[in-house]
Amino acid sequence: MNRFWNRFIKPIIETVRPAQMLEIGADRGWNTQYLLAYCRETGTHLTIIDPAPDPELKGRLNGYEQEYTHFPLKSIDGIPAITPPDLALIDGDHNWFTVFSELTLLFARAASTSNALPVILFHDVAWPYGRRDMYYNPDNLNAENRHPYAYRGMVPDSSDLVDHGMNGSFANALYEGGPQNGVLTAIEDFIASISTGVKFYTLPFFNGFGILVPDQRMTPDLQMLIDGFFSAGSLLQSCRDLERDSLYLRIELARTQMQLKRRTEALKRARVLLGQ
Repeated sequence: MNRFWNRFIKPIIETVRPAQMLEIGADRGWNTQYLLAYCRETGTHLTIIDPAPDPELKGRLNGYEQEYTHFPLKSIDGIPAITPPDLALIDGDHNWFTVFSELTLLFARAASTSNALPVILFHDVAWPYGRRDMYYNPDNLNAENRHPYAYRGMVPDSSDLVDHGMNGSFANALYEGGPQNGVLTAIEDFIASISTGVKFYTLPFFNGFGILVPDQRMTPDLQMLIDGFFSAGSLLQSCRDLERDSLYLRIELARTQMQLKRRTEALKRARVLLGQ
């Protein structure tokens, strides 16, 4: 989610001006470090919910003890205990049951404390997890709340998992699409289940960025900002960002191929010497 910070997340936060923020899924803290810096500048407080953060996160939290509270819990256990946020960022377990439950709990928490519903930002609302579940730990969910899965990868335009594809080290649902499958499906199903007015927007690049704004939080400035994300100029800049990202990936691929070629040639020379 950190790739959305400068052009999307930070402007949204600056426009909403939350007193309380929530981050579900901190991982290595790449996005968390930006949130904490903003909190220090503005006096905002950040609540982090992550049951198993990457060890790198600890280093990024150093020096910000007054700006955050960390709940080392699963989100469905942590949300009922937190101060209701004005803005939440969801980038935790990427499956229908978890995301639908997070949204249900966030709205219920706001209602129980008479707080306004939060603005919610999501990652992974596009391929590969917009329409396919992923489980960091499948045993955390009851069998009826998860799809059959395998530790195999994914490629675009294929519902079936493959041996050599993206994110093959994770437990991915065997098939893409269908009922109660994926992050975007969970968001859509939740919106359909509530009577509260909300607006939902998606940007399809970098695995997808979602913006959910309850009507009571929508201001003219926020509406203008979000509309600007879909302007020709903004989308052109997004194309430049995507091309830049693609170039760095190709450079890294070329570097890896060159290293492999050199090691293969060295191995051949070593075999010749051993033969002699």
